[in-house]
Amino acid sequence: MFKKSLVAVAALATFSAGAMAANVEIYGVLDIGFSYTHTSHQEKSDKFEMSNNLYAGSRFGFRGTEDLGDDLKVGFILENGFVPDTGAMAADDTIFNRESQLYLKGSWGQLGFGRVGAFTSGSSSLSWYWDLEPFETGYIDAGVQASQVNVWRLNSNTVYYISPVFAGFKFGAQYSFTGEDPQTQEAERFSDNNTFANVALRWDGANARAIFGVEWEKFGAAAYDDAKEPTKVADRDDAWSVKLVGAWVPNGGPVTLYAGANWYKNSDQFADSTYDDEGWSKIGFDRDSGKRLDGYSFFVGGKYTVGAANWLAMFQYLDGENKGAVDGATDIDYKRYIGSVGCHYYLSKRTMLYTIASYADGDGLFDNLNSETSTDRFMAHVGITHFF
Repeated sequence: MFKKSLVAVAALATFSAGAMAANVEIYGVLDIGFSYTHTSHQEKSDKFEMSNNLYAGSRFGFRGTEDLGDDLKVGFILENGFVPDTGAMAADDTIFNRESQLYLKGSWGQLGFGRVGAFTSGSSSLSWYWDLEPFETGYIDAGVQASQVNVWRLNSNTVYYISPVFAGFKFGAQYSFTGEDPQTQEAERFSDNNTFANVALRWDGANARAIFGVEWEKFGAAAYDDAKEPTKVADRDDAWSVKLVGAWVPNGGPVTLYAGANWYKNSDQFADSTYDDEGWSKIGFDRDSGKRLDGYSFFVGGKYTVGAANWLAMFQYLDGENKGAVDGATDIDYKRYIGSVGCHYYLSKRTMLYTIASYADGDGLFDNLNSETSTDRFMAHVGITHFF
């Protein structure tokens, strides 16, 4: 399968080189460094390791546009993620796992189809979110993905629309036929399976920017629980999320201030913090309850630019209830506090060094029987990111 993938990529590169009518570009990112992690939950552990993709997922891709005339363009983006310290592909049997889309663009807006991220996520070229918090949705616990849902989410089988800009405002809407059978890993492109929708409104002013968005997910007949045994579950309640985030640069100076909030219902789509090494949720749910997590979070942060360095800081708070706790337990309250500091130092416009530290503490989120177990994690990262 890997040889076939290489042949396909080589063929596409050859085609791109000869495509005179289209403006085709090859681009990418390399992100590699080191991480230290100390955790204290039931058992303490310390780990120092070479790490990858902490700030930006390493990738290579192809993107291009063609002018069709009459103020109409067609464009495409094909993007593959990989692990830079081994050279392995990030996803087995998937060449363009990070993004794969074709779109039409004109004075009326942009209409696209394929695999993309939500507008209110930090994933893919459609992200309207990454520049609205100091850590730009990176670094595991440091970025806003540690307290908000769906921040690293990608959706296949998606159709989306982006409006033109009016007085600094633009509107986006997307609908994803995301159903996938966990037993066969075969995508089901029907509206009676799992589906995801996102609407967002973003405003960009001279010294400020903000976004408001709503996310909705329906779990259909083909839905399975995220337990390691692919046991079919009872009907699961719809998941909802509402986000409001903004950034302000006082007087256009060196300081940027950030703030945001997320309300969510029946969700389990937190990022790395709540998943184990095999990608399964650490949070215990009763599969027959059809319920997950209800709660809210907020963050405040800042960035101070001095020369080639951006100094970063952010505080996040997460509060809610596990409505689907196992073993007939009552609703379990959970809280989490996360503080992070760091620095981005730019050697050039395309090469950046980073050093980041974060500390997370709380109770109840990882424990499915009671809220007495405290969960804390300290993480430190150093690394380099290069864009080409």
